[in-house]
Amino acid sequence: MKNFFVIGDQTSKSLSPLIFNHWFKKYNIKAKYSFLEVTKKNFDSEIVKKLSDKNTQGLNVTIPFKKDITKHLDYKNVHAQKIGAVNCVTVGHKTKGINTDWLGYLNSIKQEKINKNKNILILGFGGASQAICYGFFFKGYKNVSVFNRSKKVINIGGINKYTKDYSLINSYLIKSDLIINTTPTNPLNKKQTRLIKKTTIISDIVYQPKETSFLKEFKVNKKIYGISMLIEQALLCFKLWFGFVPVVDRALINKLNRKIK
Repeated sequence: MKNFFVIGDQTSKSLSPLIFNHWFKKYNIKAKYSFLEVTKKNFDSEIVKKLSDKNTQGLNVTIPFKKDITKHLDYKNVHAQKIGAVNCVTVGHKTKGINTDWLGYLNSIKQEKINKNKNILILGFGGASQAICYGFFFKGYKNVSVFNRSKKVINIGGINKYTKDYSLINSYLIKSDLIINTTPTNPLNKKQTRLIKKTTIISDIVYQPKETSFLKEFKVNKKIYGISMLIEQALLCFKLWFGFVPVVDRALINKLNRKIK
């Protein structure tokens, strides 16, 4: 039996096991996908155990260990190196890590066909945000602004600049065409929310609940829900591990909808 795991500090709440086990059953793959919750204290020892187990075939790594996993890898692809984080690991003769978050997010908004000159606003600058920033920079988007509570250096994909302070955000909100919240809360107040155009696309990468406190503030805007990114990055992992792209069928969507409130 091939074993796959999602590893992080709150992975018992993850929907990744539901997604991958659905595909394993659909395609008659003799494999099992489980969660493993770890702490900063036992992360390294648990990773060594899993990587040394001959039945372990792959890992997904989530917060807050996407940087910590890199020291256990033999190889990282160029995107993972530039982002500085890995969320997908293939275990074999060599242990290889990639990052599927950046392309997973871009694929989740592909149907919107957002012009590369549009104004994109990213709220927060954690691990997932860094991957999303890299994706936009890599694809040539010109007007990407990142706001964060504390000043941080954006040094990914050859881009060197600083995050902006929220005290400066109002003028950016007015002209934004896509706003992506990568924080676990709603960083905007009511007055700021009212500055945003009705045509602005609103996105949140948190998928539980579906209507986050951030998304709830927007009644008429087009919304991109967090589950879209989760599915898209999972598709990329599955293809890496098994060589083909699985179908996101109605049965899977129904299962996810029953879990997401």
